[in-house]
Amino acid sequence: MGFFSFNKYPTVEHYLSEMEIKKIVSEVAVQTLKSSEEALVEQAVVARRHGDGKISLQQIYETLRSLVNKKKISKYDRDALMKRFVNHFKNS
Repeated sequence: MGFFSFNKYPTVEHYLSEMEIKKIVSEVAVQTLKSSEEALVEQAVVARRHGDGKISLQQIYETLRSLVNKKKISKYDRDALMKRFVNHFKNS
């Protein structure tokens, strides 16, 4: 068992349309997330989906973590966005 084998989020993929992604990201009550950052997050998550439009919470987290590492969004933005994506996947 490797040090980096821990998955915080499920790897089961679900269909997530581009419209759903935009809705989730735009509804996040994050005061620090600017509209340009919203667009960046939307583009990154859309690009990460497979050709069939499926993506897992783990893949979304990795995408957002990459944006944090590149200093494009804050870790607080990432956490707020992940809460929204988790709630969306629970309710769908």
